[in-house]
Amino acid sequence: MAARGRRHGRKTACTAMPDSLSDQRFLAIRSLIVELAAALDRVERHAGADGPAGDARWHLLAAAVERLTRGGHRVDDIQGLFSDTYDPGWRADGGPRLAGSPNCCDR
Repeated sequence: MAARGRRHGRKTACTAMPDSLSDQRFLAIRSLIVELAAALDRVERHAGADGPAGDARWHLLAAAVERLTRGGHRVDDIQGLFSDTYDPGWRADGGPRLAGSPNCCDR
């Protein structure tokens, strides 16, 4: 059932909301894909003499794009691709300290 409103003294029909989330998000997702394609094109155009293939980060990006086509847990899969494995003893060996940490930088 479409909502009704008034515009310039006339009744107007508002468009009904789409029935599925896919319909609602289609334009936003399409925009993200086009933006990603443009970014990858810029990287290839402005790559150094070896091209992007010589950069390990390029291989990570290519693997992430490939994983987007898989079903299932894309976020976990892609986040894992870009993350280091967790080391429970990271602090014991003097691991990284954040600049905002109270005990940072021997202060």
